[in-house]
Amino acid sequence: MAAQVELNSATGLISLLDESERELQFYGLSQLNAVTDRFWAEISDAISRIEILYEDESFAHRQLAALVASKIYFHLGEFDDALSFALGAGELFDLTDTSSYVQTVINHAIDTYIARRANEADIDARLEAVVERMFERCFESQDYAQVIGIAIETRRLDVLERALTSGDTRSLLAYVQHECVDLIDRISVQEQVQELLFKVHMQFDAPDYEAVCLCLSKLNSPKKTAEILDMLVKDQSEDKLLSAYQIAFDLDANATQEFTKAVVAELGESEDVDRIRSILRGDEALKLNLEFLFRNNKTDMNILNRTCKLLDSRLSLAHNATTFANAFMHAGTTVDNFLRDNLEWLARASSWSKFSATAALGVIHHGQIKHGFSLLQPYLPEDKTSVSPFSEGGAFFALGLIHACHGSDKVVNYLQDALISYQGQNAEILQHGACLGLGAAGMGSGSDDISNSLMNVLFTDSAVSGEAAALGLGLVMMGSNHESTLRGMLDYAKETKHEKIIRALSVGMGLIMFGRKQQADTMIASLIDEEDPLLRLGAVHIITMAYCGTGDNGAIRKLLHLSVSDVKDDVRRAAVTGLGFILLRSPEQVPRMVELLSESFNPHVRVGAALALGIACAGTGSKAAIAILEPMLKDSVDFVVEGASIALAFILIQQNDTYEPKVADVRKRFAEIIETKHGEGVTKFGAAISQGIIDAGGRNVTIGLTTNDGQLNAPACAGMLLFTQFWYWFPLAHFLALAFKPTALIAINKDLKAPNLEAICASRKALYAYPPNVEQPVAQAPTKVATAVLSTTAKARRAGKKIAGAEEPTSKPEESEEPAKEPTDDNSMDVDDASAEAKGAQKKGRKLGADTFMVGNITRLLPFQEKSMKWPAGARYVPVKQGRISGVLVVKDTTPQEPEDLLQSTLPDDPAGTEEEEEDASNPALQPPEPFEYPFDEENA
Repeated sequence: MAAQVELNSATGLISLLDESERELQFYGLSQLNAVTDRFWAEISDAISRIEILYEDESFAHRQLAALVASKIYFHLGEFDDALSFALGAGELFDLTDTSSYVQTVINHAIDTYIARRANEADIDARLEAVVERMFERCFESQDYAQVIGIAIETRRLDVLERALTSGDTRSLLAYVQHECVDLIDRISVQEQVQELLFKVHMQFDAPDYEAVCLCLSKLNSPKKTAEILDMLVKDQSEDKLLSAYQIAFDLDANATQEFTKAVVAELGESEDVDRIRSILRGDEALKLNLEFLFRNNKTDMNILNRTCKLLDSRLSLAHNATTFANAFMHAGTTVDNFLRDNLEWLARASSWSKFSATAALGVIHHGQIKHGFSLLQPYLPEDKTSVSPFSEGGAFFALGLIHACHGSDKVVNYLQDALISYQGQNAEILQHGACLGLGAAGMGSGSDDISNSLMNVLFTDSAVSGEAAALGLGLVMMGSNHESTLRGMLDYAKETKHEKIIRALSVGMGLIMFGRKQQADTMIASLIDEEDPLLRLGAVHIITMAYCGTGDNGAIRKLLHLSVSDVKDDVRRAAVTGLGFILLRSPEQVPRMVELLSESFNPHVRVGAALALGIACAGTGSKAAIAILEPMLKDSVDFVVEGASIALAFILIQQNDTYEPKVADVRKRFAEIIETKHGEGVTKFGAAISQGIIDAGGRNVTIGLTTNDGQLNAPACAGMLLFTQFWYWFPLAHFLALAFKPTALIAINKDLKAPNLEAICASRKALYAYPPNVEQPVAQAPTKVATAVLSTTAKARRAGKKIAGAEEPTSKPEESEEPAKEPTDDNSMDVDDASAEAKGAQKKGRKLGADTFMVGNITRLLPFQEKSMKWPAGARYVPVKQGRISGVLVVKDTTPQEPEDLLQSTLPDDPAGTEEEEEDASNPALQPPEPFEYPFDEENA
């Protein structure tokens, strides 16, 4: 049998297409189909003849002609034509084929189907048939995740419901809720998916009410949520009551203030419901977080004291730096010892430095809503008479920070009254603090009453109070897409001449559009081409907030375009910084995206890249981000060094030398910048507040832009955006406190008390230990100056030694026969043999002990530590919510007949504390100082 000759050209096969015999044409097409990948360039010259065969309805093998034509167009890069002919090929287009041709055409078919479904355009029946075949193939292979993804993209809720009920329904429901819903670009489709999830959840005999209530919070359905909570309480089952408590804690953490207040209003009346009402108001979670932060406070006062000593407090910039460093280090701990011990430094504050210094109390006592007024009473104006407007305005701001996101009617009414009670030349300073305080306390409440009060201040056209009113409006109406408020803000931004107000309005509009995605596109399009750069800045902030955490490619493209093409540095800096917000759920992508931008000739772009890295990679210890930021600490521009310092503090917060060796070098670099005598003030400012951030909350908080359940933390995102505005106005740096998230294991029982329990961490304890405190430099005694010796005297002494040496015996004592010891340094430390062995073992990499330790209740639990945590087998207390071990967890007592060992409160002002509190009264480390008044002189100016 003759060997088969390898084909070198398709010319002969192409000529068969011109034959009149149908069998020859069919044979030619069959052979061309087999060799298309090799000879597509040659066959493409005959594409018209192949198309004629496809269009000939009398030709029995039209589908084969369509398949060949589709492959040719695929190789030519004409994917629309390739898809069109692939649809004409019918069953010959094999969806199971894994070739690049088939996969590319399928992807293009799905993209086309998605676009047509989104635009509600007519869809080719053949295209729909291909997509249906794709769905069926996935169902047959049980690839439900792919079905869910395509179904959500194509808005096919019928297919989504079938996928959810075909596999492991509970795990698929969780997958859709936590991984898919937030990536849907249309709010209306999001709501439809949430309604479907609610429907599927309720089909179970025992629904997961925690997931159900999360759906209802996304659907803004407080009435149904309240009905479920009432039903769980009335069931008289301990398990359901504990579940109701856990749901309330989760709603407090994930839902808006407007939603939780609406749920509280819909609840019934009973003792257990009163507890749920207290949880939803935030009372219980805030009290537990205060207890955790106060109990575990590990602030290194040596760092703070040395920074205060080295910075010239006569300069406003330096004084503010120390104020912010102290506020961040003690955020939420209620410990203000530093202020008490440095009254002379505090008295040097002037004007707006006084405002910031007083507002720092709001950061330090953040969450102490029970005693907010009593703490600030010495600083608030009495009888509506102002004697020190800067400190009193700061006290209004502090009051709002203490009650941030949990503003009671008393606080809100007090601050609203402050907006209209003070007149005269100092009124705008007081109104500035009251507006910021109202924004913080009423954040996310959507209150029209507060909004109208702030609008009235805005329309006074005062640059100082108008700026704060614009920011307050954004905070109160955050995420609401309130049309009339947005229209009023935009119109006023085009009318006023005050840059401070326009800039604040651009931030405020961004906050109102938080999470609204495509609903914000119309406003973005109208602002992005404005001649006024401050309005273009508004477009940047709206993109940043509307698509925060979504990773949306369209939003990223817009920001990248603005970052390299806009003529205004402020717009370019904000655009690059916005990338960090959009990609905060994909931090690994940011270093690669901003690497080139970090080397830009424009320093504003460089500092924006640094902040983007810090925001997206906060708390991760990302080595790629650190590698980009470290060289920026030596940048020639001062504010670039400042931004790099802050970004490194964000990334390395709660990291120690064992987990990330770079921590020691970065901390040392911060200290060196501050110690540099003739260094730039801006770089010192950045290093000082970075020291506060990296040790924030007594080293017990991280930057938490998402909640423990993986949902976007709206107050934290708002706080971070406002913190970046310290570039223009220092007091806004205090808003960073809203982004601090306690990293704790807090377990409570059915009585909302903390039992003494432990969980297991299967890892080395050294990885999660607190960083060691900086040793305070010890003053050395003055060294004696060596006496000058003349050359003649030295010769005489040497001659004397020779004579004395000749008179000594030549033999040495017997002990001199012992082997000589190696010379040692007088200052060296003696090391015992055990330590030497330990060092040797560490070098060899041997384990010195079991890599397991116990973690107690109300103690620090780092985010990267959670993967190593587990509950001990047979433990007395079992969490109601499975799959999470951090944050506030409600636990069930499996042996309720036995007496409980409860942890007593260490907060002195907590009436629940008893014997242990009395024992701790002698321990000054556990006692916050008594309230004191700032040593500010009363000013009448």
